[in-house]
Amino acid sequence: MKKTWIKTAVVCALLTATPVMARKPVEIPSVVENPVIGDLNADGLVDMEEAYALMQNPVLKRELFSRNVSEQKRFYLSLEKKVRLKLIRLSRCYGTLRWEYAVERAREKGLSAIDAERIALALRR
Repeated sequence: MKKTWIKTAVVCALLTATPVMARKPVEIPSVVENPVIGDLNADGLVDMEEAYALMQNPVLKRELFSRNVSEQKRFYLSLEKKVRLKLIRLSRCYGTLRWEYAVERAREKGLSAIDAERIALALRR
């Protein structure tokens, strides 16, 4: 009987605390005031299509790599999560024995060795 009472008390406590503990939904602005390069719809995130378009366009790519490191890092950190994590893993390989393998994998995804090195250096700072 005591175990049942304890279970009931715990369930009641969780039910009453859950609405209080619920997170408020985060509002994402529809247009960002200072969008990063390559953010075509100015929503603050660079999706795969926008990133691919930027890396295939030599003018935009040159503009990205000519900017200072903080602007480049801002671009890489605004990528969607899946891509951003891959680039962070790439940057962690820089200067290690795994770097050659990471560059080879980057080439398979369409990045040149020079682009991979620039990305790794920008994210390491």
